[in-house]
Amino acid sequence: MSKKAKLLERLRVTPTPTDFAWDDLVVVMKRAGFKEHCNGGSHYIFEHEATGFRFSMSKTHPSGVLKRYQVDAAKEALRNVGELGEDNYGR
Repeated sequence: MSKKAKLLERLRVTPTPTDFAWDDLVVVMKRAGFKEHCNGGSHYIFEHEATGFRFSMSKTHPSGVLKRYQVDAAKEALRNVGELGEDNYGR
């Protein structure tokens, strides 16, 4: 299993992980077809290339570890574009 697939699997687990890193989130989102945009500062927009679905998130400082609500928001975005469905597990 690739590192990216392992990250997605780790993101999927219940309960929500409390030690998921920002850099790992960016890898997962890019793999799922999202592009990241930042116009300065710590606010990022992730836009899905195929569907146009967008969501925003603030990069965590200084630790780089995401808060639980941020991980939940990322999981919801992945569900909205079909990346957390059963057929895509471990892809």
